[in-house]
Amino acid sequence: MNIQPLNLTKSHFTNPENGLRAGRLQRSPSPCLDGAGPPSAPEQRTSKLLLALLLAALLGGSPRLAIADIININPIKDNTLYEFVPADGDRSNALGLHFFTGETGMSELRRGVLAFDIAQIPAGSTIANVTLTLNMSMTPSGTARTTELHTLLADWGEGTSQASGGEGEGAPATTNDATWRHRFFDTIFWTTEGGDFSPTVSASQSVGAVGVYTWSSPQMVADVQSWLDNPATNFGWLVLGDESEIATAKRFDTRESASPPVLTILYRLAPTPRPRPTPRPRPTPH
Repeated sequence: MNIQPLNLTKSHFTNPENGLRAGRLQRSPSPCLDGAGPPSAPEQRTSKLLLALLLAALLGGSPRLAIADIININPIKDNTLYEFVPADGDRSNALGLHFFTGETGMSELRRGVLAFDIAQIPAGSTIANVTLTLNMSMTPSGTARTTELHTLLADWGEGTSQASGGEGEGAPATTNDATWRHRFFDTIFWTTEGGDFSPTVSASQSVGAVGVYTWSSPQMVADVQSWLDNPATNFGWLVLGDESEIATAKRFDTRESASPPVLTILYRLAPTPRPRPTPRPRPTPH
């Protein structure tokens, strides 16, 4: 976990156009220099009131500024759903270095699944921005293909399967592996083969040649906010590639690789309200 605090100090309110420098209000030249004499008491009170109103406006009227943090996290699990072929049996790749999307040259579909533990973000925080970064390390063609994120609607697992070679064919599924048919091999099934996921696209990206790609959108912010507010619904995303024709497959690196997926989250802590003073009891008149 990598947390980088954003130092939202007074310097963030510096604005040369309104006379603010380094969090201090720049005063205009003293009236004494113009021979007008020192300001009167009413003028001093007016100046203080205007200063208080200005600072209140800059602070948004909140009792305390919300503090923003950035966190970078890797998946707690990822896997590939290999389309079920009876002759091959149920395949998976729990501990492999790669997951796959799209359609292979043999007309077999591949879908990636990955999930992140966001419990280290304090409850009550507001998610401001979310970015997912994936390294795409192999493809049969550099042709750009749309790759989508969809929230998963049910939990799924990683067993101990590990594919060999390029990993495109997977390995025989082991206990608790996610497969095309199973959420947890070989006792708990998806409602729909290929994974239970929302039809809503959380984000999409055009993926072409080998390289690093990012996904970011308001819907991803909403997804993570929902997971933070309702942890029991956090099952991660399904990564859906182009399944319209053969040889559209893309290979991405997993958390076990040297270039794991990274979820970057910018969030704001809930502001702490200032305590209200306890009213003093008034003396009872005699």
